[in-house]
Amino acid sequence: MHWRTKVRCAVCAALSVFAAGCINAPEAATPAGAETSGAAVMDNTPKAGGVAIPSEVRNNLGISFAKVEKRQVQDTLRAPGVFELLPGARHEYRALLTGHVHAAVAPFQEVQAGDLLFSIDSPEWRGIQHEAVEAEGEIKLAEAALKVARARLNETEASEATTRRRVAQLAALEVRKADLESEAAALTSSLERLRAEIDAAVAGLEEAEEHFASRLRTLSSITSLDAEALRAPTADGAARWRSIGALEVRAQEWGIVETLSVNQGAWLETGELVIATLDPAAVRFHAEAPQPELIHLSNGLRSLIVPPQGGGVDLQAAMSGPMQIGLTANAEDRTISVYVEPEALAPWARAGVSAYLEIPRETAESELAIPVAALVQEGLDTLFFRRHPTDPNRALPVKADLGVSDGRWVVVRSGVKEGDEVVLDGAYALKLAGGSSKAPDGYHYHADGQLHKNH
Repeated sequence: MHWRTKVRCAVCAALSVFAAGCINAPEAATPAGAETSGAAVMDNTPKAGGVAIPSEVRNNLGISFAKVEKRQVQDTLRAPGVFELLPGARHEYRALLTGHVHAAVAPFQEVQAGDLLFSIDSPEWRGIQHEAVEAEGEIKLAEAALKVARARLNETEASEATTRRRVAQLAALEVRKADLESEAAALTSSLERLRAEIDAAVAGLEEAEEHFASRLRTLSSITSLDAEALRAPTADGAARWRSIGALEVRAQEWGIVETLSVNQGAWLETGELVIATLDPAAVRFHAEAPQPELIHLSNGLRSLIVPPQGGGVDLQAAMSGPMQIGLTANAEDRTISVYVEPEALAPWARAGVSAYLEIPRETAESELAIPVAALVQEGLDTLFFRRHPTDPNRALPVKADLGVSDGRWVVVRSGVKEGDEVVLDGAYALKLAGGSSKAPDGYHYHADGQLHKNH
């Protein structure tokens, strides 16, 4: 059996259970000689016309529809491309220090900003904490040394003043005591040294405070907590940085766990990847346009991202956005990169998905157009099936009056209006089932699909 015959039989079988609803003409209007019985015989009814396509038939034959829309078919550049992630779409979280890692999330899990991703039990962390303890102790020692130096200065100043008074009193009585005068001179000379010791103690305290501040900055970079949060007291009165045991790494922003590269409890070195999260909606479309088209391109030009034909995606599930031209061209391929970030993202847009970018070369008039895939050949004629405007369960065959085509869309000059639906997938099956643009003998079709008897 020829393959065309097999297809016709399969289509007729799918339609057989709906023979009563198919396009059998009433007796008064049935052309002479036309058969009225049998599921495979599909006449045309003056009342409805076309082919019956109830939901069961549409499902069995895989029928889909595309809307008639106004498009700039002429002077439109179509460039192939692929969706790619924006630079900030992926976040990597690595081991901050060496240690045992314990993950708190699973692959493909959605996480919010602040959610715990994993923790690290790190001996190195405890060493850093100990360094901070020592730095804090240095401050206390420096403060004590400064206090002692100031006390010595105060004592010496007081002794020096007392001795000077005694020397003055003896001088008033015209009595000199050489040892007392020598003691006063020694005390006076020691004051400068004691003041220098205070300056040294102040410098030591400042250095100790800076050393501790440096330790706090290290703790802050590891824990992502600021110095104030690290110094905040806990319930037992100790500073928070002292009570941190295992290091916790939390999500910086919303995302989906794309990579979990370790097993529970694995030992990792500093900098090794633990988890990567991804924002799948943070994508842009990257296409390659021929270099000669540069004269027609400009930044901000509104362009359309359309899905590839035959990929199972609605042909009209397109996205639009302003175009950005790449800074450099490809000398080998003689192309230049163009980028578009969609203003509204369709569900099918994912990183790695191929599509086409439609770029208007110049402002041209938009015309009614349908997908080229909706056309079928009938002898020397080309036709398409228009969904009945008042009965969605019928399709009307229309002889195509076509204009220019860009290989994907074709201008239709008559027979449809904007917003009408035409059969996309399944058009050929309908033609095999008897959906013809030719009227039975003695009848003719009007433009609206109605069948009328010749006069």
